[in-house]
Amino acid sequence: MAASREAFLVVASLAAGLAVGGVALAFGGANPVSGVYVLLTGFTYYPEILVVSASILTLTGLAFAIPLRMGFFNIGGEGQLYAGALAALVVALNAPYTPLPALVAGLAAGGLLGVIVGLLRVKLNVNEVLSTIMLNWALYWFTSYTVITRLSDPVYPHLTREVPEPARIPWIPSSALGPLSDFLPRGLPTIPLISAAVAVAAWFFMYRTLPGLRYRFAGSNEYAARSRGVNVDLIRILSMAAAGCLAGLAGALLVLGHSYRIDTGLSGLSGYGFEGIGAALIGRNHPLGVAAASIFFGGLYAGSERIQVEAMVPAELASIVTGVIIFVVAALSGLRYIAPRLLGAAREV
Repeated sequence: MAASREAFLVVASLAAGLAVGGVALAFGGANPVSGVYVLLTGFTYYPEILVVSASILTLTGLAFAIPLRMGFFNIGGEGQLYAGALAALVVALNAPYTPLPALVAGLAAGGLLGVIVGLLRVKLNVNEVLSTIMLNWALYWFTSYTVITRLSDPVYPHLTREVPEPARIPWIPSSALGPLSDFLPRGLPTIPLISAAVAVAAWFFMYRTLPGLRYRFAGSNEYAARSRGVNVDLIRILSMAAAGCLAGLAGALLVLGHSYRIDTGLSGLSGYGFEGIGAALIGRNHPLGVAAASIFFGGLYAGSERIQVEAMVPAELASIVTGVIIFVVAALSGLRYIAPRLLGAAREV
């Protein structure tokens, strides 16, 4: 029964989001049926957008889902991603021999922010929503300032200097993709393979290891866990550290494995941290579910690019659909808990 309710919640939210997308298309003068179809199938024209977006959203979704089990609302995936991207770029420009040091720097930068948020909550009882929102803005402006004043390309001042070739994460050449080479003429970025491996590793840790059992136990019943000798505060801090590492890794992968630069407006980075929250909600905070939801959202991103050509409507339509999906998930989730209480109160009357 629980699985069927979860499935209904996901299907209802997706249907509601697509229905609102159809209404928006109709208001824009486009055919809503064909428009939604293009939105869902546009990834066949832009498969690279699908695989890259899904990879990054998987990591930022996990950055929200993992601490959520400990009662932490990590709204800071956005800032942690900025920190990871900036750290990776700086290291890659100064140690242009292999991508490994830059990846480690991205992980460490995001993880440090996560540790700071965790310590503030556990030691000083500072609400993590407030601290992460403030850190998001701090990291946005710090990254933007650094990009403009320290890393800008003298030829293209709105961009940073490019990641040197040896420090880039290699791609799989199109010649090795067989039939997929027609869809991916530039080759396949390696970052979806890394992202998938991380999601599987997170699932294995959470559901197949003893530390993962302690983590889930501490999140489901803090008082019982403490009575059994589990260090709940340490697990909380570690969950935020892991979340920061995942978001920082997402930023590093974007810079080292796809864009190779950061623009002054951070347009190539912004949004992934917040959209990852939607992927986590749709995926019901399960690592593999988050990955599946991220693929869906990645398809919407790709479809939004195609729908501009087919239906002559703005690409922001995908954001409308995503926003409605997140809203419906939150509303139905809340209703699931509130309805039994309301029914109980009605019976008493």
